[in-house]
Amino acid sequence: MSSTPGNATSTETPKLATCGGQPAPPPVQEGWETLLTLPSSTLQTFAELLMASIADVDEEALGQAVTGFSGRHGLDTDAVVASIRACQYLLRQAAVLDLDAATFASDLQQLSGEQTGPLRVLVARYGPLKAQIRERLLLQTLMDHGKVLVGLDWRVDRVSASNRLSGPASDVVLLTLELQSTAGTERVNIQLPAQSLNLLQEFCTRFNPQGR
Repeated sequence: MSSTPGNATSTETPKLATCGGQPAPPPVQEGWETLLTLPSSTLQTFAELLMASIADVDEEALGQAVTGFSGRHGLDTDAVVASIRACQYLLRQAAVLDLDAATFASDLQQLSGEQTGPLRVLVARYGPLKAQIRERLLLQTLMDHGKVLVGLDWRVDRVSASNRLSGPASDVVLLTLELQSTAGTERVNIQLPAQSLNLLQEFCTRFNPQGR
């Protein structure tokens, strides 16, 4: 493995927009260099591992997948992990700065020199990965200050009688909200009779994230 990434020299390491105009940290440069040595036939599978590492997947399952990938291709597992971490760092930094694909590609070109295989693999997936990373960072930002609704389950119950009333039955929606915070995830049940549903529908009509 060379001591500098891509076409850079030992006295001139590329300054990247992805890193705020500074060179990539040495572990990132080394991880990217390792990626450049992977056979082109392995890059598609590597990309799948990278995408899984960015998604919320089981760490044990991911570790087994990386070990299996390394064994099948005669690669050092630690080197593959270093390459994945380098890609994660570069993608995360670019997403944080909301860089466009052309700027990100230019940075990777500086790191890669004439070896464009890994560059193409990342740039081809940059749009969806960037959106996924920014969504996660927004969630983490919100959780710094409280609970965030991340999911819900519902059912419709019919209340026909109680110790307080009798007569015609009323439909009631039971919502179970999944709330996430820095302390973990909790589930909260709330009940919505017709009046509450009207309030919720009014809110949803007035607040449209796409049209506001």
